[in-house]
Amino acid sequence: MEITARQMDIIEAAIKIIAQGGYEKLTTKNLAAQLQFTEAALYRHFPSKHELVKMVLCHFENISCEVLVRIRNEQLNPLDSIRRFVLNRYELFSENPDLAKVMFSEEFFKNDLSFAEQYKSIMHIHREEVIGYIKAAQKTGNINQAYTPNHIFQIILGSMRLLISQWNMSNNAFDIIKEGSTLMETIINMIEVKQ
Repeated sequence: MEITARQMDIIEAAIKIIAQGGYEKLTTKNLAAQLQFTEAALYRHFPSKHELVKMVLCHFENISCEVLVRIRNEQLNPLDSIRRFVLNRYELFSENPDLAKVMFSEEFFKNDLSFAEQYKSIMHIHREEVIGYIKAAQKTGNINQAYTPNHIFQIILGSMRLLISQWNMSNNAFDIIKEGSTLMETIINMIEVKQ
């Protein structure tokens, strides 16, 4: 979905408001104040708060799909594809800590089941892609075939989610890229077939 420059400004302001004050603080009044224009001007770009939040999720989906396309185009080996996907998440959130707070917020998704469904759809895209990398690495003998691809995916993404949650709760007190890279290498060391 195409997002205009003005819509992107609104989306970024919405992410900041949600990250700093929670979903309930996302009001047209607060958004207009953040952007320094009228509430009426907001409605020209988004007819409702619901549509705005859907576009926040679309923005995250667009970012995610872009990295998946880049990984495919680079024709990396399966283990490097897994690394690249995971490290991209850490880099993305390191550059956009407010986005990390929003995307890993339970509060955000309990307000509207359609948001949860949209987020699950994004996670499904991630899951299918990463499981594809895992299966390819198992086929080439790089990842132990004793482990089910879904369990490996859950270990990789579950540990990422925990680390990002800890980073969010610590107010970004540690280097998420460094910690994430070390964690990813630990997981790969556990699942990789030693040659």
